[in-house]
Formats: sequence, structure tokens, C-alpha cells
Amino acid sequence: MRASTWGVAATLRVALGSALLGAILFVGCTIETGGGAGDVPAPADVIGFAPGEDYKLANYDGIKAYFEALASATDRMVLEQIGESTRGEPLYLAAISSPANLRRMERLKEITRTLAYARDPDEGYGSVLDEEEARALAREGVAVVWIDGGLHATEVAHGQVMPEMAHHFVTDESPETRRIRDNAIVLLMANMNPDGLNIVADWYLSNVGGEFEMARVPELYHHYIGHDNNRDWYMLTQVETQAVTRQLYHNWFPQIVYNQHQSSPFPGRIWMPPFENPVSPNLDPLVVSSINQMGHSMRRRFDEEGKPGVNSDIVFDLWWNGSMRGGPDYHNMLGFLTETAGAGYATPRCYEEDEIPDTFGARAGNLPAKTPSTNYNNPWLGGCWHIRDAMDYMMTAARAVADMGAKLKEEYLFNHYRMGRRQIERGNAADGGPFAYVLDPAASHDPGSVVEFMRLMSQSGIEFLRASEPFSAGAAGSAGEVAFPAGSYVIPPQAFRPYVVDLMDPKQYPDRRQYPGGPPEPPYDMTGYELRFQMGLEVANVDGPFDMPAGEWGEVSGDIGEVRGEGAAGFALHGNSNWVYRGLATEAGRSAERFRTTRALSTPNGDIPAGSYWLPGLPAAGARSMAAKHGLTLTGMSDPLPPDAVAPARTPRVAIYRSWQAAMPEGWTRWVLDQYGFEWENVWDADVRAGDLSRFDIILLPSQGAAGIARGHAPGDMPPQYTGGLGEEGAAALRTFVEGGGWLVAFDQSVDYAIETFGLPFRNRSRGLSSQEFFIPGSVIRLDVDPSHPLGYGMDEEAAALFSRSQVLERTGSGGGAGARVSTPVCYADSDFLVSGWTLGGEEVLAGYPAAAQVGVGRGQVVLFAFRPHFRGQPRNTFKLLFNALAASAMEELPASPGLRCR
Repeated sequence: MRASTWGVAATLRVALGSALLGAILFVGCTIETGGGAGDVPAPADVIGFAPGEDYKLANYDGIKAYFEALASATDRMVLEQIGESTRGEPLYLAAISSPANLRRMERLKEITRTLAYARDPDEGYGSVLDEEEARALAREGVAVVWIDGGLHATEVAHGQVMPEMAHHFVTDESPETRRIRDNAIVLLMANMNPDGLNIVADWYLSNVGGEFEMARVPELYHHYIGHDNNRDWYMLTQVETQAVTRQLYHNWFPQIVYNQHQSSPFPGRIWMPPFENPVSPNLDPLVVSSINQMGHSMRRRFDEEGKPGVNSDIVFDLWWNGSMRGGPDYHNMLGFLTETAGAGYATPRCYEEDEIPDTFGARAGNLPAKTPSTNYNNPWLGGCWHIRDAMDYMMTAARAVADMGAKLKEEYLFNHYRMGRRQIERGNAADGGPFAYVLDPAASHDPGSVVEFMRLMSQSGIEFLRASEPFSAGAAGSAGEVAFPAGSYVIPPQAFRPYVVDLMDPKQYPDRRQYPGGPPEPPYDMTGYELRFQMGLEVANVDGPFDMPAGEWGEVSGDIGEVRGEGAAGFALHGNSNWVYRGLATEAGRSAERFRTTRALSTPNGDIPAGSYWLPGLPAAGARSMAAKHGLTLTGMSDPLPPDAVAPARTPRVAIYRSWQAAMPEGWTRWVLDQYGFEWENVWDADVRAGDLSRFDIILLPSQGAAGIARGHAPGDMPPQYTGGLGEEGAAALRTFVEGGGWLVAFDQSVDYAIETFGLPFRNRSRGLSSQEFFIPGSVIRLDVDPSHPLGYGMDEEAAALFSRSQVLERTGSGGGAGARVSTPVCYADSDFLVSGWTLGGEEVLAGYPAAAQVGVGRGQVVLFAFRPHFRGQPRNTFKLLFNALAASAMEELPASPGLRCR
């Protein structure tokens, strides 16, 4: 059974909101509103104290209760539950405006949708709204301004300020706020990550006033992905991301998306736009200039109020698409963030003048920190900083943003249309790049990944057609037209074209240095990340316009499964799909005896690749069910497969090492295994040190530095139960486990620990190199794969990895004991290894060297993945490398294979 791991600081909570409302709320329903702003509670009336006091944090019970109480007391706010968090908390979105605007809310949504898509939704694809109609709608509509808080739960101030922000926009009677309510709808997320708020508040309040008041939370503050919940905004793996995405791209279509964060680059008190370079060429230039305008308006408000420490044009760039504020930019919305200084939970921090550095540091271009400049015109020179100060800065920024939205509401609405229409025209232009992208699921190695990708496009508001008839179009790189079958997907020119192009076409990140000839200037996050490559999609770029075939707009079909032959003796389940293991976990799959093919076979019903599952007990009805539910291919056989071509297999018994340092790759590993039907159990430091690991077939070491695995938190830094790592006892237990027949798999940073612990005949070529010698901060790298190797089963011969400051292996010819059994099933491509992004030193350090290795140790195996094949849940084309390791650990007879000849 998979262990339940909801968290170390979880407590029983009572839902205060149900007492206030006397009703259970469901997704999509709203809370009835009361009267005006007369008898409206303040946050302290419901929560019990005013958030912003030192040493106090409100948890989500109090915050959701306040939003419920506020909605029931005013007709200026509508509160809707838009989903549930991973742990079942309601996700609340408040719409605040004048009562008149809220009464015509559906009409105002229709206006924003029409302008965002630059066409009348009733007229279908191909129609374009003319300018006169767009200007009339812009006059009739109101600006939609999104403001959220709480995404990163350890950044406590923006999670605490949301009740105060809601109270202000509902009750304030200044001319500015009245103008905002009349000319805008302000959308406030009560909290983007309620589970994280509870984890952090519970942890801090359990330690406040004691030795460990400032100790780091020893678990991820999102159950699966922690801080990476702001890295999920095109992959949409988490329920919270999906719920917000529905509001952005299907319901509200805001013109402004303001995402609050902490902390500002020190010693600044708040970072705000303009952004640092580079700017993605896929963004509409009006997005960039409008964000710049917003940032300058915000800065002026801070100067008017005498709030120093505003900085901009450093650290945060406009290149990457995967953040909460980044995705909207590629939908022609003004997505941006602020980063407000933090103190540390709700504990204040004082800074002496001599603690203020002369500059912001090399990454920030050595911006002067003590003298005024255009990027930092009013320096903050020290003093005490409280959570209240951070919240005051956030309130100033929110008022400035909402005021700009209200003052320029017609401009923002019309420009949303203007950008959308321009993007449609660019797609239709002869020199505008691809007119359309066409995806035939059958052309991709894993057709299921095409279905997953199209579902992502649907969730992100992208328009596409699923053809119901064959058609032809002039694909780039081909002579003449190419025929495409019925069932192909066509993504044509549209308003949100920047989002599509950005996830399809490779990028070349500019070579940026901290100074001429100096070390590279790190990007904010990824430099290349296209899902086309990460998901292994076969996509045809069609440059010239063509007539759209008949078909259904927005339809995604999972009807890609196939059953070949009758299967009197059983069925072979092909391994090219990631969903094989979900199929095996179903009732039909569990009922069958299980083997795995160790070589490719030719049969009367078609070829069966190596690594397919031979299920001699599977009835035809079960085969059809697996094919239909999971898009799988099965080949039926009249006679059993030859015994020398199959090896017995069973369900692997999986352990995932979990450190109290709360490494995000561990959470991602849990998520991926949950999605695809694997059972697993966490083992903590004490579990491993205890020594008996024989109940497992395989132990996964998620990416984490060797020192962190070995030593963990230092004594005195945390309560004693959270200190220490595996130590020598744990290392000895792992060696005993592997030598006795177990498997251990190390990913990315943890390969150093595995090499050292087991004395493996490899070294990490990237270890110790400076960024001037080798630097790939986040790029798509080509892989060569051996599909005949057990770790490569079901893979294509060429794949793509997301290399994010990852590792490179090299054989040393020593270690591993006499006659060590070594194979290298995956190599970094020897030439043309960079698919998209940026690389320095890759030709010398990476090209042609092993990306994965398998080493026999005693009766067991150690597998090294120099990268993360399941990085952030994105590279679906390499998930099978992880899955194959799990499956191989439960095979009774493992075929020997040398793999590829890497350098």
C-alpha cells in the first residue's frame, strides 16, 4: 500500500465557514450577498486578530471564514468556489465591484472573452471582430484585474494580506476606490495554496518563541511540488493550477494578472516591473510596453507615499512561460509579479546601516544599493522590517494596479483585442511563421502524448480543430503538400498564438554575461522548454494557409487504442505508452499473469517490440477495455510467445527516499508515480538507518545533493527528530540492500551520492566546473537511447531531456568490484545535442557522454540518471526511463545488454 504522507504538522481543523453560512459549498456555486458596505466585518472580527501582527499567522480556516462572512454581508462582492486544493480545501475567488456591475457580470465576461479572442464567439473560427465593434465593447465593458496571494506559502505576507485587501476594495469610500468599483472587477484569490498556508502557519506557531522559531518547514508546502507550484503553468499538473487556469482562460479573461511574491532582491523592499532582459520574441510588444507602463505607475505611487526601496529591471526576465505571471503574457494579458521584502515568517528583522551592501550583487548587474538610480530611485538604508510593513507595501501596489485598470479600462480592453487581432494576422501573413501546426497522433511514437498535449491546449484556451476527414497542407520542409489523416489536430492562427508558438518552436537564448568575457548571467528559470520536444510530439509546421478540413472545434479524443488479432493465447501489451502501467493497475491488467518480452518479435498480427508485456491470461474483453480506457496497443496471439523471448515480471515494490530537507524532486516523483498507477512507500532517514529494506525491490533517490542525503539538517538547526541524514548506517543499509538483489536509482544531483557510496566506475564530469566552463541552466538536450536495453524499452531511439544544471557521467574504468556489470543505455547526443535554449561548454563536457548508466553491484543493480527523466512532470517522452527501472527491478531474469557506446 502507498503510505499516506499528508504532512508532519497537520492538525485537526474545524471549518468555521460552515457555522457562518450553514451550508456546504460546491465547486462553481456562489455565496449569496448581503447589502452594501454598512455592517461589514473587519478581518479581526472573524479571524480573532488583525493579520499583520508580529508573531501571529492566520491559517486558512480563518481566512476562508472571513471571505465567506464578507460575501454574506455585502452586495459588492461575489464569492465562488472554483475548485479544491490537493488536500480538499475550497479554493475561493472573490469578484469585487459595484452592485450594478456584479448584476451584469455574465455580460461583462462575454465582452472580455470576445475581445480576448478578437472575434464574435457566436460566429465561429475565421471571423474577426472589426475595430468599431471592439471599441464599442471596450466602452461598455469594465477592466478585469486579477490579484492573488499565498502561492508560495513561506512568503507569508501575501497570504495574510488578502482579507485586508478584500475589506478595502469592498468598504473604502475614497474617490479612487469608488472609481475602481465602477470601472473594474477586482478578482481576489483568497489563497492560491491553502494547504501550504496551513502547513507553514502550523509549523511557525508550534515553534514561535522557542529555539526553532525561524527553522525551515521540514516538508513541502504543496503536497507534491512545494515551490514548484509556480513552475506548473503550462503543464498544469496540479488541481490548484488547473482551477486557476479555468478562470483565466475560460471564464474571466482578465486584462491584468498580478501575482504577489516575496522576497525582493536585498536590500530592496519591493521589486516591480519593468522586467530584466531578455524578452521573448514570441510576446506581443504591446504586452511589454504596457507592463512597463504599469510598473512606472506603481513606482510613482510608492514615491508619493514615501515608501523607499522600490527596485526593478533586475533578476526577473520576460523569457520563460511556466510561471503564474508568465502564462498570461503569452495570452496577451499583462501578467507580472512583485517581490516584497520578507522578514521571516511573522518575526521582525532589524538591519543596521552597515548591513546594507554597496550593490545588489553581480546577478543584478551590481545595481548601486545606497545611491539613487533609475532602477532604484529611493534607496532603503536599513531599519526594522515587520510583516506589517510588507503588507502595507502590498496594499500600496494593489491599489496602484487596480487604479490603473479602472482609469485606463477602455485602453486595456481594446488593446487585448488589438493584440489578439495582430496575432491572427501574423499567423496568416506569408512571412509570419507557421500558419498552423498539425499533429497526427499516429505519427508520434507515443500517440497518448499527443492526446495529453491537446488537452493541455484546451485547458489553456487554445483553439484547434480535430479533423473528421483526410486533408492536405504544405508542411514546412516538404516538397508539395502532405496528406494528413482524419483524427489529426490542426492549431491555426489565433489570438493566443504566442502561447502556441512558444511551446512549439525551438529558442536560442542570448549569450548574456555578467560583464564582457565574464561568467554567464543566469536566466530566471528555463531557457528552452518546448512541450513539442519534452513530450516527444511529431508536429508538422504548415507555413502556407489552407482550407480547414471538416471537423469538431475543441474536441479531444482519447480513442487511439488498438487491439490487433483475437488473442486466443493472450495479448502482448506494447510498451510505447506511459499509460501501460495504469492499464496494468486496472482490474483487467491485474487479473493477468505477467511476463515481459526481452527482444522484438514478428508475428502474423504485427511486430511486438522488446519490453512489451505478455499477458497470457488476459481475455479479449479485458484487452479491449485497456485499449479503450488508456489508449494502449495490444497484439493478440493464437499461440504463446516463445519461452526464450519472455521473462517473468510482477508489480514492483517501490520505496521513495524522503529527506527532512524537503526536496521538490521527491514530491514530483510521488506525483508521477501516482498518476501512472504505481504503488509506493516513503522511507525516511530513520527507516533506512534501521537497516532492513528487504520488503522493497527498488529504492529511488530523488535529486538532492550528496551532503544533504548523508547529513541532512545539522543538529541545533531543527527539532532533533528532523536532523541528520542517512549517515554511515544508512549508507551501509543501502549497500546491503543492493548487494542482496535490490535496485537503487539515483537522479541528477544524487548520482554523486550513489557513486561515492557504492564506489561505482563513473565520475560526474560536471562536478566542480565553473559556470564559465560548463553552463546549461535549463535547456532541451537531445538523447540517444537503446530501445533494446531494459531501461530503454518502449522508447524511441531519439529522445529529449530537460537539462537543468544537471550532471554528465564518464566511465573511469575503476570501481564497482572485479568484473563490474556496466551498461550505458542513454547517451547525450554527440552532435546537434542542443534542441532549444542555451549551452556553454556543452561540446567539450557533455556531447556524447553517458546520460544514464546501470551497474551491477552484488546481486543487485544501481542505476544512475544524470538528469531527471520526470523533471517537473513535463518530459513525457522520458518518463519510461523511470518506469522501466521500476519494472526491471521486479523481473526475475534480466537480459544482459551493453547499451550504447558513449564516449
